Amino acid sequence: MDEETIVALATPPGRAGIAVIRFSGRRSAEIVRRIVRPLPDRPKARHSYHGFIHDEGKRIDECLAVIFRAPSSYSGEDMAEVSLHASLFVVAETLSLACRCGARPALPGEFTYRAFRNGKMDLLQAEAVNELIQANSRAGALMEFGNLEGRLSRAVAAVRSALLNEAADVESAIEFAEDQHLASAGNSALDEAAASLDAILAASRFSDVLSRGLAVVIAGRVNVGKSSLFNALLLQERAIVSALPGTTRDFIEETLHLDGFTVRVTDAAGIRPVAGDDIENQGMQRSLDKIAGADAVLFMMDASQPLQENDLEIARRLGAKKRLLLANKSDLADERAVRAIRDAFPGEDVHLVSARNGDNLGVVSAFLKGLLRDLPDVSGMVAVNLRQKGLLQALREAIGRVRDLQAQQPAAVELVAEEIRRALRIIGELTGEVGADDILRGVFARFCIGK
Repeated sequence: MDEETIVALATPPGRAGIAVIRFSGRRSAEIVRRIVRPLPDRPKARHSYHGFIHDEGKRIDECLAVIFRAPSSYSGEDMAEVSLHASLFVVAETLSLACRCGARPALPGEFTYRAFRNGKMDLLQAEAVNELIQANSRAGALMEFGNLEGRLSRAVAAVRSALLNEAADVESAIEFAEDQHLASAGNSALDEAAASLDAILAASRFSDVLSRGLAVVIAGRVNVGKSSLFNALLLQERAIVSALPGTTRDFIEETLHLDGFTVRVTDAAGIRPVAGDDIENQGMQRSLDKIAGADAVLFMMDASQPLQENDLEIARRLGAKKRLLLANKSDLADERAVRAIRDAFPGEDVHLVSARNGDNLGVVSAFLKGLLRDLPDVSGMVAVNLRQKGLLQALREAIGRVRDLQAQQPAAVELVAEEIRRALRIIGELTGEVGADDILRGVFARFCIGK
């Protein structure tokens, strides 16, 4: 399959200023020379050539063509890229023309798969390509780019080196049976490897937050103005606002992009002791589930009405979760109601706002930005996906078993050797040095076509 020359659109489909069509395979330059004219017989590598796309002698677009020679290319083999106008018709015609000249459509992730197969990157770096494309925050993109540059690969390589050194000592102890003993003193290299894995796994929760976005729920009893705040944050009328209680029967979720991070804001259904019907009960339960899984809560109360027991019950459900207390409807505020709300939450700031008029909503933006400032600094951190996390956990457990076995007197060197071999196999699965083809296909199948 790798002998074939593949072609695909490398930029998102649709109308735009330019589109980039990518080729990879030994016939890349030949095919580009057939469809782009004029080009020299032997185009210089990494040199941009101006020309025109020709189909049956007719010019169909103006373009720029670049040739890349193996192994100095993304995939490690001969490649080419043609930049043309992003007309849906022109792109489709050019792809069809390329296939008639001997290329075939690329599979999802096939360019990166060839880069992996040709030793341009390991599997961890290949996955970072896709994760970087999918990153929905500045911090996530920085972490994934670090992995693309080999940050996670280097960390795993250091663990592998420690295991290989330990394996040499263990195999030597097995070879010379009369010396079958291992020192029970701490192995600093293995301990450092374990500490490195612990740090990576501890940061994996932050990776999860970056991939899914920070979850913030607007909570409160019915008709306190949650949907009005939701619409104000989104700067659009996303949720229905009505004076009738229980208008929001189910949660509504939208995404905000704030200071380079993704924030998922949920307008939860109003919570009250006795719902009107089963549908509303289900909506309230979903709201409670969303609150339980939230990273923070915007807790709204009504400044125009006396504080209710239901307000206090909702507050108790929040527990120690980060929260911002909002007394809404400041334009209709009752002084005694506001005082009662503040008295009910001693030591906490209660902010008087009007979601409908936009009064004092800066405190909400400040709260959200404060949540982002509290996130860890991504410099030096590595991102991990679910596949990697599972294997890293298994690797950490294997190293733990090695240390436990070494601490026994006398140490069971054969069992230690087997655990080390198991750990090395896990590392091979992480980096792609060993692994079933169907697993590799599954990894690259998640990529977009053209990458």
